Amino acid sequence: MLHRLLLILVILAPLPLGSNREWSWTLCAFVVSVISLGWVLQSIINPGRVHRFPPLPVTVLFLSVCTWAWVQTWNVVPLNWQHPLWNMGAEALGLPLSGSVSLSAEDSVTAVMRLLCYGLVFFLSFQFGRQRGLALSAFKWLAFAGFCYAIYGLVIFWGDNPSLLWFHDESFRGDVRSTFVNRNSFATYLGLSLLCAIAVFYQQVMGKRLAAYTLPRDRQSQIEQFVLQVWKPLAAILLMTSALILTHSRGGFLSTLSGGLVLVLLLNHRQRIKSNRSKVVLGGAVLVSIVAFVLTSEVLLKRIDRLTVDSESRMQVYQLTTDAITDNPVLGFGYGTFTDSFRLYRDDKLGAHFDKTHNTYLENIFELGWPVAGALFLCIIWITVLCLIGARVRGKDWVFPATGVAASVLVGIHSLFDFSLQMPAIAITYACLLGTACAQSYSSRLSV
Repeated sequence: MLHRLLLILVILAPLPLGSNREWSWTLCAFVVSVISLGWVLQSIINPGRVHRFPPLPVTVLFLSVCTWAWVQTWNVVPLNWQHPLWNMGAEALGLPLSGSVSLSAEDSVTAVMRLLCYGLVFFLSFQFGRQRGLALSAFKWLAFAGFCYAIYGLVIFWGDNPSLLWFHDESFRGDVRSTFVNRNSFATYLGLSLLCAIAVFYQQVMGKRLAAYTLPRDRQSQIEQFVLQVWKPLAAILLMTSALILTHSRGGFLSTLSGGLVLVLLLNHRQRIKSNRSKVVLGGAVLVSIVAFVLTSEVLLKRIDRLTVDSESRMQVYQLTTDAITDNPVLGFGYGTFTDSFRLYRDDKLGAHFDKTHNTYLENIFELGWPVAGALFLCIIWITVLCLIGARVRGKDWVFPATGVAASVLVGIHSLFDFSLQMPAIAITYACLLGTACAQSYSSRLSV
């Protein structure tokens, strides 16, 4: 029941505009906390149940990031640690101000709450994902949720209806956004769901075994049975790929393509499964993706072919953010305070308003400082390496950790030039996927 509650939260998180509103991300954090409390109570009631916890270095790294982000809100830090605007404000007002590393302690506390929420989703998925059935169920739910959101987005797009849920705006016309305000964010979410769909498709088709009592069939019957078995998932992959391309997100498409290629390479790497059936399954998924690209890629190709003013503005933001990091490389300016802190460095050359860096790595370094941001990056890299090891050495169900690697490649590349992973719904989905994949990286024979 707890696992189903968690999955319901994960698949509903994209519905309220990607949960990128204060009430929605607070509700997500509250529900995750309740589920976590339920898991603790269940563990107390049933003390005989064996639990496996994430590797200690990963836990230490993650908690150190949360702790430093909390310390940034303290008012008892040394004066030279405080955000420059506190000193400037005290001089302008002629009054002593109690400052902190963070310019806005409230925003930093909110950011920490969200980060802890993602960590709990990972932890719970890691616990539940140890069981093969629950792991497969999680991937099915994620794939089905992505399919449903893709269908909704396509219906709105093909209906030429410039709306987003109950909001109407002409700027929504021309791109598939589904329930996300930002089409790039929806592209990332859809990419993660698409990876889950390919993994489930591959796991189910390759997991089929001929019963001992079944009479052998001729070749035509085998082909007919195979077609009946694969047409539904292939149709779903086709529609999801079409929706992805019609978001017209260059970054979302290229990062999903990279993640998909990594997944296909990992699936085909295992020598023991290099069979004709395996090649047909992978070839079918690739073929429908190519068909979708040919049919829907005209606008996307035009966007890839030109360098827009927006791209030039982003390069200016990257440079200004880098300059700011150079001024304060260790302490950072406060977790979750980029919008306010960046005002110190923006100039007249930057005409547009940027409340995000459009590069998650730079923004995290800007807010947390190099050491702690590096700890956060290392935490995710460590988990991804565990998934890669699991994909290479596990005797069965290695498709789950392989998908975890592909998902990390997807969000890792897209984070270079966008902020999709900073959307709560996407972060929650990625945490659920990665936690399940990491749990399946370990041998099922291990009890601790």
